[in-house]
Amino acid sequence: MQTILAIDDEESIRQSYRMILSKDYHVELAPGGAEGIEYLEKHHVDLVLLDLTMPGMSGEEVLHELRERGNQTPILVVTALNSINTAVGAIKLGARDYIQKPFDVEELQINIRTTLAEERERQELTALREQDFKGFESMTGSSPRFTEALAKAKHAMNVNSAVLITGESGTGKDLIARSIHYGGNRAKKAFVALSCCAIPQQLVESELFGHERGAFTGADKARVGKMKVADGGTLFLDEIGEMPLDAQAKLLRVLQDNRFYPVGSTKEIEVDIRIVCATNRNLLEAIDEQAFRQDLFFRINVLNIEMPPIRQRREDIPMLIAHFVAKHAPKVGAKGADFAPKAISKMAAYSWPGNVRELENSVERLLVYYGQEKIITPDHVATLLPDGAQELKSNVFDEYEGLPLEEATRKMETHLIMHALERTDYVQSKAAEILGTTRRILKYKIDQLGILCEKPD
Repeated sequence: MQTILAIDDEESIRQSYRMILSKDYHVELAPGGAEGIEYLEKHHVDLVLLDLTMPGMSGEEVLHELRERGNQTPILVVTALNSINTAVGAIKLGARDYIQKPFDVEELQINIRTTLAEERERQELTALREQDFKGFESMTGSSPRFTEALAKAKHAMNVNSAVLITGESGTGKDLIARSIHYGGNRAKKAFVALSCCAIPQQLVESELFGHERGAFTGADKARVGKMKVADGGTLFLDEIGEMPLDAQAKLLRVLQDNRFYPVGSTKEIEVDIRIVCATNRNLLEAIDEQAFRQDLFFRINVLNIEMPPIRQRREDIPMLIAHFVAKHAPKVGAKGADFAPKAISKMAAYSWPGNVRELENSVERLLVYYGQEKIITPDHVATLLPDGAQELKSNVFDEYEGLPLEEATRKMETHLIMHALERTDYVQSKAAEILGTTRRILKYKIDQLGILCEKPD
């Protein structure tokens, strides 16, 4: 049972707390600030109800003293109607919220439940944050497009502007978002992730903004929204392109005003959050289809980071394989396993539609199945790649051997673009789709490489 400490100089108020709350909580009472601080020094408490106006040590002085001692127990201050400004000052000192005297019993209970739920989520997020997270150090690659994306992410790390990360599924958008947060000035606060396509559309607003008890059918208790939990930290909205239009409108208001109302509430909440969004969807096309708000796009697209697919950074595949071997070999008992050069070439020739996520999964599976044989061969690789992948040339890099990196890269890009154009009867928009890029970028590459983009007679 969770413990609540009520600090109030009025005996009747203290006994009211005990009568109202003892059914659901273990309630401790302190007649003054000094006694409350002494109790907190010796015992664990989940929440403090703190009267502001007390003889001797005021509530503000108690709050200041507790924070000076490093005590982070969530505190709800209780104040009379004529001292609201003092309550606001207490919140600036670190109190979570305030309750007016004379208080409504149901409102008191809702505030307590909401604050405890918020604290529980904060603690869970803190535990995750304290796990070993290497951020940018764990991201492997040296290809131009990847290093450009990494450079942009490191720049974004040092500012508080909104970030939009684009790219196909499996390219590492989530890892980039976390690296931006944990490498920046908000690292000590929460990183809160919400996948906009993983929850029913009708519940998106509740997940974002929270709701009051009875706000809608099934809302049998108050819920703290991700916005509030992320206060002071980062809110990562994955697959932002799937967010319903009405929720987009409310999100836009929060980004403009830093304020919102939980569903079913008349009490406005102010937050300080940094927004990072990610999508594998073309948001400009979604705007044309009236499925995404243009004004929201401009608001979230302050800093844009495009994560390239594996097929556009094939030169990184050997070092990615080495990285994943080092990561997974110990846990599957394949410490001495290695990949033969031709096995690596075969994997580098594959298109990897699932990108880095699919590549990592395949490396781990190969280690599980063949790690005891020490050397992973091309035949081993062929058994795990999808049907048809075995037909890819395992010596695909032979023609580039001995060439300077710049020349080899230019030759490979030319080969890939020509192959895509031939497959699509030289329709550039379709070729761009196969290559996972835009027609504009493809046209730029065709001109840069001097490719003759005409169907042979």
